[in-house]
Amino acid sequence: MAREYKNVYKAYAAWNYEKEIEDLNKASDQGWQLVKGGCFHSRFVKNPSLRYRYQLDYQKVEDMGRYIETFREQGWEYVNSTFNGWHYFRKLYDPSRPEEDYEIFTDTESLMEMTGRWARIALGLGIPLILFAVLFTVRMIIRPKLPTLVQLLVMLFEGVILIHGAFIMRNKDANRKNSGFPFGLFAAVIILGCTAFIVLAQLRPYMYTEQAASSIDEPIVDDRWNEFQVKYPDFYYLDLEFASELPMSFSILNKAGEAVYTQEGTEFKKEDNRLWLTPGTYALSFSSDAGFHLKIKID
Repeated sequence: MAREYKNVYKAYAAWNYEKEIEDLNKASDQGWQLVKGGCFHSRFVKNPSLRYRYQLDYQKVEDMGRYIETFREQGWEYVNSTFNGWHYFRKLYDPSRPEEDYEIFTDTESLMEMTGRWARIALGLGIPLILFAVLFTVRMIIRPKLPTLVQLLVMLFEGVILIHGAFIMRNKDANRKNSGFPFGLFAAVIILGCTAFIVLAQLRPYMYTEQAASSIDEPIVDDRWNEFQVKYPDFYYLDLEFASELPMSFSILNKAGEAVYTQEGTEFKKEDNRLWLTPGTYALSFSSDAGFHLKIKID
């Protein structure tokens, strides 16, 4: 008779690892025994004749053979390990035995040593993310725009959750079954935030263009060119440089022909002119009575 298998796609945060243990034990009570545990995917085989109690350990192992043998001597069967350092063990369940027999760590010190390993990694990731978020906050103050704000919020979110998770893992009295931010929601926010950043960055108009004439026979009046589309309201930035023998004017016009930005003179150079633009079609325009050189970048 062919064996019956099932795959379960579920993610757990490191600080909720006790919830994963609880779910593995429930699955075993229902006749589903773990074949391979994973960060996002676990595989089970149907075998109602057995019941196990599972445990997880987290550490970098140099001598895997000795590591597994140490647990085997204590009655634990090795199941598998994940790429990021989690190791799955199980022991046949006997209801007549005390629950302490199914604890992989029999003292607080060894438990805190295990959880402390992950907490150090989380802090090593979370603190730099918070520092980057501070730098992006300064950047937002100097040059605010929506994609940067999304980046800032995602980094701040990641950093705060990781640091919060590290404190949960370091707290010996924490209930790690239901503590902290759910990993599924944590991952969803990151994926959505990164997707939003990419989409917003791609939708932003980008233009670099130049116009030049050493001399002109007749005045140029409102010469429009290089239309561009703005997809969402935000701050956009104009680098503008021009020089002319006589005063000239440069404008950005909306679809109705109204100027949203104008600069006049014989010479001008400035980067990051901040413009608040709403969705719509815009065009560049200039007027000149003499030879000129005009350089523009918009992003």
